[in-house]
Amino acid sequence: FRSSMFAMAVALAGTALTATQPSQEDDRRAALRVMRSINTAENAARAKGGTYLSLIDLMTHPSMGGVAPDMKVAGTTVSYGKWQLRLALFADASQYMANMVSADTCGLAVFSDERGLIYTGKVLDC
Repeated sequence: FRSSMFAMAVALAGTALTATQPSQEDDRRAALRVMRSINTAENAARAKGGTYLSLIDLMTHPSMGGVAPDMKVAGTTVSYGKWQLRLALFADASQYMANMVSADTCGLAVFSDERGLIYTGKVLDC
């Protein structure tokens, strides 16, 4: 009886742990949501002022409101959950490239630029 109760407790604990961890698809959706917000904010900034925003300026743009509270800024590094966000702005701020890379060894990467198209990819051999 004790061994069956223990087995049931382990199974329930495993189920609860699985239910609280985001799936790969949830992670993908979260990264796409951030990238869409970045593209929307950058497009609005360009329409209003003629140039794109730096990563730090981007964090305070109204179009980032839905995702910015969950972003952590440490110097020039911005993270969103297990994702690291990078943005390269051309010297004249006329173009940008943004990417998000998962901390998982074989995780997903999401990237975009001023054209607004969003691409995804994985590490080779994963």
